[in-house]
Amino acid sequence: MKYEDWHTHNSLCRHAIGTVDQYINRAIKIDLNVIGFSDHFPYDFLLEHIPSLKKLPYRDMAMTLMEVEEYIKSVENLKALYHDKIQIRLGFEIDYFETKEQILNNHLNKIIGRLDYILSSVHILFGKYGIFLIDDIRSIKHYELYNSIDEIYLEYYQSIQNMINSKKHYIDILTHFDLPKKFDKRAEDKELVMNEVIKTLELVKKRNLTIEVNTSGLRKRVKEQYPSEEILQKMFEFDIPVLLGSDAHHPSELADRFGKMVKLLKRVGYNQLAHYNKRKRTFIEI
Repeated sequence: MKYEDWHTHNSLCRHAIGTVDQYINRAIKIDLNVIGFSDHFPYDFLLEHIPSLKKLPYRDMAMTLMEVEEYIKSVENLKALYHDKIQIRLGFEIDYFETKEQILNNHLNKIIGRLDYILSSVHILFGKYGIFLIDDIRSIKHYELYNSIDEIYLEYYQSIQNMINSKKHYIDILTHFDLPKKFDKRAEDKELVMNEVIKTLELVKKRNLTIEVNTSGLRKRVKEQYPSEEILQKMFEFDIPVLLGSDAHHPSELADRFGKMVKLLKRVGYNQLAHYNKRKRTFIEI
């Protein structure tokens, strides 16, 4: 099959390498059917509303608000230019900030009609020991403040649950569903954490969302895709749709180990992947 990669980042986000053009050329070279551009939505305009964000390296986390139109126009122009060679989809990866949805939407509503899909994420926790980035190695000491890694998992899934329950927060696809394991920090009380996972999946099903199978974990210390096979099995039982994302931060990472993931998904029981266009979901066979 021809793969579709729905999770990519480029140099505009300040922590990835490669221009949009370079990603497209690579995608054509490896014969992708779809490349989705999903760079991080800005954080800079939230600083006055969430002062604690200044404690994070926010300048290295996303494009600025002033660059949003440049990003969108670039992808739109290239979508037209390469329409006969590859399908290009435009999206954003958007973090959830509780009670700040309307502030975000004041900007997002201006462009929402031009987007093909939205990835929704939780990278930042406002936990009992303060704000931190759960997937940044510079935050690893913050993990040590907790009595157990399970506390971080519980805070993480509670934040995702709040995001799903928020009627104001735009979501199509949930990303890297078990992200706290990135540095091989596995749950200690597996039953406790899995119960929270199941609560979250019940909400995913209720809101009819898709969950991404993200291969970037295979490139990290944990050496496992997000989510784990155990969670994938639970997702299949709930009949929750999936799609593939490499979370590429370099063109060479596009569609990274997608063949392996398709085999895994088939073993779990999946025979379809979700596909998006203008935020409408359809399915392709695998």
